[in-house]
Amino acid sequence: MRTKSRQEELVLNPKVMGDHHRLLLLRYLRLHGPTSRADLARSLGLAPSVVSRLVRELLAEGCLVERECPKTPLGRRPTLLAFNPDYRTVIGAHIQTDKLECALLNLGGHVLARWESIIGKEPGPEQVFELLFKAVNALRRENTLGIGVAISGLIDVKTGRIVFSPVLQWEGINIREALEKGCALPVHVENDANALAVAELLHGAGRNYKDFLCVMISDGLGGGVVLEGRLYRGMLGGAGELGHTTIDPSDGASICRCGERGCLEEFCSKRALNKEAQRLGLEDWRTLGEMARRGDTHAQKAFLRFGYFLGLGLKNAVNLLNPEAVIIGGDLAEFADLFLHTAKEVVCKHCFPGGRTAPEIVLWQVGKEGFLVGAGGLVVEEFLSSPIRA
Repeated sequence: MRTKSRQEELVLNPKVMGDHHRLLLLRYLRLHGPTSRADLARSLGLAPSVVSRLVRELLAEGCLVERECPKTPLGRRPTLLAFNPDYRTVIGAHIQTDKLECALLNLGGHVLARWESIIGKEPGPEQVFELLFKAVNALRRENTLGIGVAISGLIDVKTGRIVFSPVLQWEGINIREALEKGCALPVHVENDANALAVAELLHGAGRNYKDFLCVMISDGLGGGVVLEGRLYRGMLGGAGELGHTTIDPSDGASICRCGERGCLEEFCSKRALNKEAQRLGLEDWRTLGEMARRGDTHAQKAFLRFGYFLGLGLKNAVNLLNPEAVIIGGDLAEFADLFLHTAKEVVCKHCFPGGRTAPEIVLWQVGKEGFLVGAGGLVVEEFLSSPIRA
């Protein structure tokens, strides 16, 4: 007699199937908006009686709300059901090199309250954890489900441990363990570029695509990969590390913070533009951008060079992944008008074969709040995840 697998046991368990149907219904309404009971039954392939029972339970709990259908000339108007984003709250946090940003969000990604603190350059974990404890205590409510943390570096999402962060110079630090112990809430830790990709997928430009690459250009250059509508992390969360692909393998190439020579982020990042600014006697990357917009040819050439190398890096990623779109975000998106056209030209000209696989290249929609929204979105996704994994 064949032994049943755990997955088969789950499928045959009535409670698990009930939870599965309940979460399917919630996820459908969150994605598609207000829907009638009859359309829910048809779309989900569930019996009307099952949908009616689930709806009664979810309305009583406050997960759903009823809305009247707009007036029509054809008979009785059906009552529509909608996902209630204010049913619960989550906390999103973004740890950066110079500051910590946190926010309380509803389940729809709307920021309800913010908390921010400036921190010193290359802060230690203990300092950041103390600030996180203060932020969580200031923001949390009785209905808060958990905390999502976005941070630069290679993250083991199963354990919540930072394997290595070149930006912060943290290694082997278990953020989840420290925060769960100090805050008594579930904690999810994610690479910040991946968190941004989640925000774009749920609330931004990524809603229009199944497969896309979200590129964050700030102190460094990171990427989040979404395939078939899901974040792809790779074996240990390292997928999308576009900034650490090699652009210049020569012995004279500059050494990246990761220890390798000629990484893309040595050409395409705030640090790279700061070097150009200093060479021209300017304060920083933002001053360089302002001078370029005023017509300074040296500053303009710096951004054209930036766009050229970004295009080469994107072309390599496009040839590897063949995405529908590339979404550009991060601090440097502020000056996209100075480099994005050049990057698009390089991708269209050089991606295989003959530019025919060139994706759309668009700017982010969620903006700088995307890191907080995406971090909080990790908690929401876990809350709405089915016990029966696809």
